[in-house]
Amino acid sequence: MNDLVDSQGGFLPHLLAVDPTLHWANPPGGKSGRDSRPTFTSTPGPYTGPVPLVTHLHGGHSTEESDGYTEAWYLPRANNIPAGFATVGSFYDEFREKFADAHGLKWEPGTATFQYANDQRASTLWFHDHTLGMTRLNVYAGPAGFYLLRGGECDLPKGALPGPAPAFGDAPGTRYHEIPLAVQDRSFNSDGSLFYPTTREFFDGFAGPYIPTTDVSPIWNPEFFANTMVVNGRTWPKLEVEPRRYRLRFLNGCNARFLILKIADSPTVRPAQSAVPFWQIGNEGGFLPAPVRLERLLLANAERADVIVDFTGIPEGTELYLINEGADEPFGRGEPGVAFPVADPATTGQVMKFVVGPLASKDNSVPPDRLRLPRIRPLGSSSVTRRLSLTEANSSSPLVLPGTPVQNLLGTLDAAGNPVALAWADPVTENPRLNATETWELHNFTVDAHPIHIHEVAFEVVDRQPFNGSPVPPESWERGFKDTVIAYPGEITRVKARFDHPGRFVWHCHIVEHEDNEMMRPYQIGGRRKQDH
Repeated sequence: MNDLVDSQGGFLPHLLAVDPTLHWANPPGGKSGRDSRPTFTSTPGPYTGPVPLVTHLHGGHSTEESDGYTEAWYLPRANNIPAGFATVGSFYDEFREKFADAHGLKWEPGTATFQYANDQRASTLWFHDHTLGMTRLNVYAGPAGFYLLRGGECDLPKGALPGPAPAFGDAPGTRYHEIPLAVQDRSFNSDGSLFYPTTREFFDGFAGPYIPTTDVSPIWNPEFFANTMVVNGRTWPKLEVEPRRYRLRFLNGCNARFLILKIADSPTVRPAQSAVPFWQIGNEGGFLPAPVRLERLLLANAERADVIVDFTGIPEGTELYLINEGADEPFGRGEPGVAFPVADPATTGQVMKFVVGPLASKDNSVPPDRLRLPRIRPLGSSSVTRRLSLTEANSSSPLVLPGTPVQNLLGTLDAAGNPVALAWADPVTENPRLNATETWELHNFTVDAHPIHIHEVAFEVVDRQPFNGSPVPPESWERGFKDTVIAYPGEITRVKARFDHPGRFVWHCHIVEHEDNEMMRPYQIGGRRKQDH
């Protein structure tokens, strides 16, 4: 339900500055101009109208009408929607009718009802807004949360892993030994409100001229790195733990920041030694083939890590720190402190504190090195290989400094292996047959790593290959199934997926500033739509 209205039923404007010059939902464009990149005769200010929303279950094995397609947004049912505004996105009505036919329920204005079959491996999913050209703002403003799928043949029997987890109706003071942890970076104004840039000048000092004089959008920032770390909405929280095992389910919910997490005995000493290891047992697609002992966790945006941390034997009163050794800048790859400077140890280099208290309950969970995880059924051979590209577009205006980024793009490759950059509005080029298994090769021609997410499917990471090198197997924590993968610069990242739901979906970079400005493409499973011919 999009209930962003005030007590009088009028719409609430966005908390943050919305750039109307992108290819975005564009409600002011009306039915004919929605979901487009509008043209302007002078540089516009931020959009201040009603906020469009649509929810995506990230990692969900969803049908098209329930996937939260980026052009299936809807405005609140406010009493003062300006005349001529589109109130729903281009695909909303079609999906509304399809859902009514399938489930006998018609969506009410200002809402959408989705059906999640939960017919997939037990795993750590999450949900967030996916509105075209506004995801970075809507998710930053709040709408994101965990969706934990349990049970079935791909889960472990009760008691094997640390528990309980938080549940609806728990009594106050319940002690939890399974805890989901959404790590995000945020900045705040002095009054406590969220800060997010209101001008492109924040990013690189470029003060204009903007669109329409040049091709630089006036508000959009290519990336944003905030100066405060929050976990489950709390800045730098403290958690009292018992000297026993805990199951922690991590999500990197940052807009652009890659995380390199480590548990250390000092909040500020760098380089830090690992004080307690992580035992990773799962990722986005459920459990790994076997537990993996790690001194640190590398998590790109939207990636998840299901880990066991064992505090057994640590003296009461010990203080430990979950720190971040990722960078306060775009990630390439390499060793923290060598290939790139680590995050500021006083701020974004700290995430949360653990304080070891007394043991209050017996730990009957299985030690992680003795866990036998559920069997994984591999996908088998693929019938099609698609060659896809990741590129960055710089400004072509003579009034702008050379190398000024204005867009990131996905696309294909030509016969010679050169990238063919495509925008969101270009015709669909990825159209798997229904139930086909395909290999997608992600050729990254940019200087940064990009987390690539493919909707609807759980894929296997096949390998990575430098442009002039040999294939390298996936990392130990990338085995099994995933829904988001790091595509490193100068490399081909190969993933394999089975496409078993017909319909319209998307694949995109999960640096949400990139996603919102052309680094997202529609794809179609099982035949083309009329408008795609």
